[in-house]
Amino acid sequence: MTSNRTSRTDKCDEYTNAYLDRRGFLRQLALVSSGAVAAYGLLGQQGDGLAMAEVIAKDDARLDTAYITYRGETGDIRAYAARPKGGEEFPGVIVIHENTGLQPHIEDVARRFALEGFHAIAPDALSPLGGTPGSTSQATSLLNQLNSQATTKNFVAAVQYLKTHPLTTGKVGCTGFCWGGAVTNQVAVNSPDLAAAVPFYGSQPASADVPKIKASLLCHYGALDTRINAGIEAFEAALKAAAIDYGIYVHKGAEHAFFNDTKTAYNKAAADLAWRLTLAFFQAKLKDDRLVAHYKLDETDGRTAKDSAGGHDGTLKGEPLWQPGSGRVRGAVQLDGIDDHISTGFVLDPAVGSFGVYAWVKGGAPGQVIVSQINGANWLWTDAAGGQLMTSLSRPASGRQGASPLVSKARIVDGDWHHIGVVWDGATRALYVDDVLVGEDTQPTIAGSIGGLNIGCGVDLAAGTFWSGLIDDVRIYNRAVMP
Repeated sequence: MTSNRTSRTDKCDEYTNAYLDRRGFLRQLALVSSGAVAAYGLLGQQGDGLAMAEVIAKDDARLDTAYITYRGETGDIRAYAARPKGGEEFPGVIVIHENTGLQPHIEDVARRFALEGFHAIAPDALSPLGGTPGSTSQATSLLNQLNSQATTKNFVAAVQYLKTHPLTTGKVGCTGFCWGGAVTNQVAVNSPDLAAAVPFYGSQPASADVPKIKASLLCHYGALDTRINAGIEAFEAALKAAAIDYGIYVHKGAEHAFFNDTKTAYNKAAADLAWRLTLAFFQAKLKDDRLVAHYKLDETDGRTAKDSAGGHDGTLKGEPLWQPGSGRVRGAVQLDGIDDHISTGFVLDPAVGSFGVYAWVKGGAPGQVIVSQINGANWLWTDAAGGQLMTSLSRPASGRQGASPLVSKARIVDGDWHHIGVVWDGATRALYVDDVLVGEDTQPTIAGSIGGLNIGCGVDLAAGTFWSGLIDDVRIYNRAVMP
């Protein structure tokens, strides 16, 4: 790994997209600890993925949550799991609790990660001793009885659980707080399959162990946490020597446990900033390389629909309305069925290889289009007769054999939210509604196009093809990703 020692100060607005060299960082930030400090930079737009101020309800309709078990070093380990609803694959994130065991706050943090597009699990380190008791002091006492090596292996097993889970992308990150921050560091040392780690105010690993780390690191510390901060200088020296991709952020005015909003040490400013940086870090390091475009459509204003995956931002045409909080995942865009749509540059040529396209939709009418390609085909649209999902992606027309659409029997213009998709695996094209296969046929080739995309209207902008309703979370993959 190459060392990434870019810098960032607490003035997040000023340096959101700026790289600063180490000397410039030291000129602009008054260090509040004895160790040399670097902060991770270029972590995405500040406005993306703001920290959730409210507690995410256990029964939030956007999430699937459950208690699961996986096989660890000491036997079955119980964990709280949270992920977005549906059958899509998401990066995995392990959330490791503090020295009071698996508490509701940590389960809430797992739900926050899930709402940001991660498959999160929060293992209970006390599973070998019967699980976290009702008394936090008793939980702390029990944690002190655990064998540290076996405990680390139990969390390394969580990496393997998520890496091989059928509903993850295979990329896994880990974060933890206090005791869990120290364990996160140990997981980074002991798991070569871990892609990214974000320890919060955790004790640092031995310098001799640092070269074993394969993951990228973003380490959060509170400036007033002198006991933990005493180990930063030696840790950073070892990270440099081993050329580890790392960042260290010391939060001004923050104490140990500043992220925990159930404790008196909670520091909202530091917690919000740490959350934004952590999300951006995980989104960058755990990015699904199959995802070539992802339009979350979570904006609140402006004329740009951001592509969080590939940089193919779209431009709003007509007068679409952003609907924050009214989408199926989070926000959505409301289209009027007259001339509203989103136009993008080139994203993908269907003829090049297998692909998958998914979106959440609500409303619409027969004959209207969700995604089309300029000078190409209507990728996802509805049959003009009955409003069933269909696709015009098909083999090139030749001689007497014209291109033929695939029409399903699943009607999607009933006013409810539906998760729709089209997939071509190089031999077969398939349509999905709510993660159920609703249409399939043999298609050895697909006609190509290098045109941009229209989200919410047909290829020729014809009247009657403009979508009248909500569209949310459009994803385009360069592989045949099944729901």
